[in-house]
Amino acid sequence: MVDPSGRGGIALYSELIAKALLDAGAEPRLLAGRRFEASSVGYRVLRRIPPLAWGRPARVGVGFYARRAWEWVGWAIVLLSASITERPDVVHIQAPVNRRLDAHLIRGLARRVPVVWTAHDVVPHESDGRDAGRFAEIYRAATLVIVHGPPAAAAVSELAGVQATVIAHPVAQLGGPIPRAEARRRLGLPVAQRVLAAVGFVRAYKGYDLLADVWEELGQDAPTLIVAGELMAESERSVLDRLNCCDKVLLRLGYLPDDEMRAMICAADAVLLPYRAGSDSGVLHLARALGVPVIASDAPHLAASVKATGAGAVLPRESVAWAHAIRGPLPPPPPPAPTLRATGRAHLRAYEQARARHRRATSP
Repeated sequence: MVDPSGRGGIALYSELIAKALLDAGAEPRLLAGRRFEASSVGYRVLRRIPPLAWGRPARVGVGFYARRAWEWVGWAIVLLSASITERPDVVHIQAPVNRRLDAHLIRGLARRVPVVWTAHDVVPHESDGRDAGRFAEIYRAATLVIVHGPPAAAAVSELAGVQATVIAHPVAQLGGPIPRAEARRRLGLPVAQRVLAAVGFVRAYKGYDLLADVWEELGQDAPTLIVAGELMAESERSVLDRLNCCDKVLLRLGYLPDDEMRAMICAADAVLLPYRAGSDSGVLHLARALGVPVIASDAPHLAASVKATGAGAVLPRESVAWAHAIRGPLPPPPPPAPTLRATGRAHLRAYEQARARHRRATSP
């Protein structure tokens, strides 16, 4: 399994899949960035991928694209080398490095070994008009594509003419929830009041402008909202400034380690996902793992995941609906999730399908 991300939701997902495969009787090896933060109990982590610069600055020139191309060359060398020395039965890639070039690498790699690609987002949220074609080429180059729900599978089929395999997003086993009162005391939050949370990387597609609208309108009648995470898009700084001016909003910017993220979710009565778009959400599944309901927008792929898992409520992206929901009765806690072993077995079935396709494609 290959994860160039190093940290954040994809890194946690990679850790979960590695543990799921281990539980299902496989021998996972995770090729990761040199700064990969997740634990590696029971399986090997090969921290070989050089540090990669994520995100795109407001202004770019020839130097930016040259650096990105050089980073990609280093990543490609590491991946191709590991595919030879480790002799895997399947290579499973979790995230792109360079959407302009990755399809070429996958196409070459797939001549030697089955390549599985997880499409966490069918097309990236912050993308230009050419990205749909680039990711269509990635999906066609891979031996098999995994998605987290039927809407995403339909989107891959429409985009690339590829039939994707649906495997539900796993739920993190985080050692159990922290009692709400204890989590709030740890974070300095009011123990007896309603607290809502919007956590994780701050990016444009997450739609925090809707939260700013609601908390500005409600003023002192609003519940406490904690917004926490690392700013990944400068376009959202003005939205964060608006939220910071609301009396009932606590803004905590910066990267959230897993323990702090866990405490913030456990401290909340509900987690808010006002996304404009999204194939799925790692925060959604963290909340499920910790028994905290979500209130989510009706972005089609996200809404389908919330409804399928019973994770919480789905609302249109309208300030009136959200103002009513955050002050009214909240959704009940989500039901228990499937075991990691079941997730691992589903992946093993997908890998066998990929191996069969590869044998047919490469046989004389």
